[in-house]
Amino acid sequence: MSADRVPRVTIAMVAARLGRSASTVSAALNGVPGVAADTREEILRVADEMGYEADPRARLLRRSHSGLIGASFAVGQAFQGLIVDGLYLACAALDHSLALAAVTPHRGGSEGLRSLLADHCEGLVLVDPAIPEDVLARAANRVRIVVVCRTTAVAGIDEVRSRDELGIAAQVDHLVARGRRRIVYIDGGDESASAVRTAAYRAAMSAHGLAEAVRVLPGGADEDAGAGCAAVLAEEPTLPDAVMCFNDHAAVGALMELRRRGVRVPREIAVCGYDGIPVAASSAFSLTTVRQDAALIAETAVRALLRRVHPGADDDGAWLPDGVVREARAQGGWSYLVTPELVERDSTA
Repeated sequence: MSADRVPRVTIAMVAARLGRSASTVSAALNGVPGVAADTREEILRVADEMGYEADPRARLLRRSHSGLIGASFAVGQAFQGLIVDGLYLACAALDHSLALAAVTPHRGGSEGLRSLLADHCEGLVLVDPAIPEDVLARAANRVRIVVVCRTTAVAGIDEVRSRDELGIAAQVDHLVARGRRRIVYIDGGDESASAVRTAAYRAAMSAHGLAEAVRVLPGGADEDAGAGCAAVLAEEPTLPDAVMCFNDHAAVGALMELRRRGVRVPREIAVCGYDGIPVAASSAFSLTTVRQDAALIAETAVRALLRRVHPGADDDGAWLPDGVVREARAQGGWSYLVTPELVERDSTA
């Protein structure tokens, strides 16, 4: 431990200062009956002077129900950060606490899952988890799980996600209505939602009689993926009318690369993203996108999880937040579906 780091004040340290037993100090600090009023007052005063702060996780773990919900998310994905913010709000409103496990380039989803299981969480909300199905299935045998922005074949797991088929169709409708017919799609590579969105793009193009114009470029979920695909398009003899990207990160990368090469957006080519993260609305990008309602997705995930953890009367779905529909999954459990919203900005004007 570094020299300037102050150690956490514990009950044992307070007890040592007072010359009392740790059990007496613990009882006083936790409001347990049986401690004399003057003794309790002295203990509270000294604990405050020493800077003692109760560990909420330790208190939760002493309950028959821990009151602790675990969540994993990927660092670097702004939309997942919005989901986490929504999870904090939903957990606080429902008198629960949230434990987080971050997925980073050097720490995978499976490692984060193991850390949450070790925290004795009542249930888990896994945000777009890059976790193998067999690992997910084993975890589901130990604790209730809701996956967010992903589909799964694992039995008994609930899913909460946007209706991407509607969001992608709205984008294609928007572009075609503005006379853009040669529309290229940059997919999400290995991202879990990539296949669904790519299939939705193909279906929407076909619905407009544009099946022969379908073109999918292998991409990814970050700025470099979008920039790389934009560079390929810019080198070709003729630009497409528009490019749709798997998410806003890739769209920002594509937009910046096109600008760097002197391509005028949207006059020569329109650019669309997906997710609706804050940077898409900035004046620097003014990116047309599909906004997923992160707060509603997060609230639905927490409520769905708690229905599993604390089952009560027959579930008629009356608890569902407005704007959410659900469908029974063939593998058991429910899919909770949230309708996204097209947001038109300058990148497709």
